Amino acid sequence: MSEYYTLPNGQKVPRMGLGSTNISDTELISQIVYQSIKDGVRLIDTAYAYKSEEGIGIGIKKAIDENIVKREDLFIITKLWKLYRNNPLEYIQKSLKKLQLDYVDLYLDHWPCSYLYDENNNKINKIPLHIFWPKMEELIEKGYTKYIGCSNYNIQNLINLLSFCKIKPSFIEVEFHPYLIQNNLLYFCKKENIRMIGYNPLCKGNYDYHKDNEKIKNELLKDDIIINLSKKYNKTPGQIVLNWFLYKGVIPIPMTSKIDRMKENLGCMKFIMNKYDYEKIEKMNKNYRYGSSLTWHTIDDVDIFA
Repeated sequence: MSEYYTLPNGQKVPRMGLGSTNISDTELISQIVYQSIKDGVRLIDTAYAYKSEEGIGIGIKKAIDENIVKREDLFIITKLWKLYRNNPLEYIQKSLKKLQLDYVDLYLDHWPCSYLYDENNNKINKIPLHIFWPKMEELIEKGYTKYIGCSNYNIQNLINLLSFCKIKPSFIEVEFHPYLIQNNLLYFCKKENIRMIGYNPLCKGNYDYHKDNEKIKNELLKDDIIINLSKKYNKTPGQIVLNWFLYKGVIPIPMTSKIDRMKENLGCMKFIMNKYDYEKIEKMNKNYRYGSSLTWHTIDDVDIFA
């Protein structure tokens, strides 16, 4: 199985990468990034809001300085936080300074929110998408990023954007896992040549599903279907889930606080399951969304995924 996808322009993009949500400890994330690169990871995902950019930059620089990897071999992603959509240029420059890079490979709009707030969290104005997106396109023209894209957008958001943009989003990053298989969104993105990246692929971390004010704790890696497949193929439960991502054509970005875990995760590319076993995972869908706009109070407690 190839370790890369090929984009329409011929550039190769790693089939999986390292996420960094909830790992803001600079020393720890720098060590994880450095070791992950040594182990073969070439795609690293971060965001201005994660507060992990500085540590990731340290890890990347160390790997490059030691000739473990060249900058052009890496695919680095960061994101513009919702409060700064009025000035993407200023904030990508801040991210690049923390990352110690001249450019990122992909810059994402973190949330499809048009509100801005003052220091007291009072809503002050809106930025329509048709005003905001050209500011993102400018970043490619100025050489700060190779690609631009969206995060947490739904099909309606994308249809709106595609109706006027000059530079299409090349990627979309959304929550995606066996309990939330967004096949309609995935189908739409494939038609539009938008590559999907899936965050929280293993349903780990402080993610509890909220439904009608009830918290439901789910253990994806202890699910009977995943455990049985793990035994059948003699692979870890995590490798089974991540291998299913490759079958779907979605780039998983598992996060980990364990320095050697990504080497294990990369083992997901060393085998192929039969289609009936992939279909078993497909039937696990519950439409459980953990990182929702309600969970993170993204837009005045409005559920943008309703």
